[in-house]
Amino acid sequence: MTKWRLKCTECGREWILPVSFRLDEMGKIYHYCPYCKKNTFHIVLGKVEDEAGDPAPREEAPNLEE
Repeated sequence: MTKWRLKCTECGREWILPVSFRLDEMGKIYHYCPYCKKNTFHIVLGKVEDEAGDPAPREEAPNLEE
């Protein structure tokens, strides 16, 4: 599964969304922001690599099941 770094246009927070399709072709998506707690537009900043040597994600999305 590919991980994508998104930036919410409302709160400005960046977070990682794991999905199995290419978000880079969309550029901007309308998705639920775990910080704003509502659907907002997000800018797709890029793909996050899991391999060593690539930058670590700034922050994972919070676990909302707790």
